[in-house]
Amino acid sequence: MTTLIESIQAVADEAGYTIGASVIGNNDTTTKQLLAIANRVNQEMAHSYLWNKMFKSASITLVAGQSSYNLPNDFSSYHYDTFWNQSSRWRLSGAISEQTYADRKGYGLNPSIYDEFQIRGITDSRLEILPVSDSSTDTIIFEYVSDRTITPKKWASGQSFGNNSYCLYNGNYYTTATGGTAGATPPTHTSGSASDGVLTWTYFDGSYSKFLADSDSTIFNPKTFEQGILERFAEIHGLTTILPRFQEKLADDFARQKVSKTMFAGGEDTLEVYGRSGKIGFGTPL
Repeated sequence: MTTLIESIQAVADEAGYTIGASVIGNNDTTTKQLLAIANRVNQEMAHSYLWNKMFKSASITLVAGQSSYNLPNDFSSYHYDTFWNQSSRWRLSGAISEQTYADRKGYGLNPSIYDEFQIRGITDSRLEILPVSDSSTDTIIFEYVSDRTITPKKWASGQSFGNNSYCLYNGNYYTTATGGTAGATPPTHTSGSASDGVLTWTYFDGSYSKFLADSDSTIFNPKTFEQGILERFAEIHGLTTILPRFQEKLADDFARQKVSKTMFAGGEDTLEVYGRSGKIGFGTPL
């Protein structure tokens, strides 16, 4: 995996700039600017398309007399029409409109016989399910997009970790409060804390969408990521020799994920038609 420091160094070298030996915590103006651009470009990549590698599943067990439930801590957005009551095998209607929600909550004048949902709140978004359940056994399942666009370095025995750093192991994220050298037992727990023989690792289920360490890596194509940083940096500094290819490369990356969405038609004697990721253009490739 290409790390943040490797990507930033590659961009700086191509643009003809010098940066420090580290990125995170570096006060050099150019290095700080490249880090800010890296975070921005990574988020732009995440929001440009629906990437399979950000898809996750979740389940919530209903509680009798309760209508509001916590969403996953790494929740970004949900997939339409994926909410099901696994117990009754009925789909939940929604997300219901503000008018319908008010109607359902307004003294129950027009109650629904079907489960419905709406996601509400700002800093503490919660899943609201109506009507209020009288069961404590029904399970709601749904698909969502995780706010995890960056991975920390992988756990490995003998690997060095700093204070309050993170690691990745078997698809799970963990954090350790005290730094040191990892022991011999990999973290495999999916809740709470456990020791690897030396360091104590706490299971982390929250968002990870900002670079926190030089050893962090984007989940996206590192070459496309670097191209995006380079183009934005070049724009700011007036480097006119950099060809704008970021959006083209990003669309190509997504097209490789959604193969059926890519098409080509045409030939030497006909109007050429190119399609990429649901987009279509005439005459020249997008």
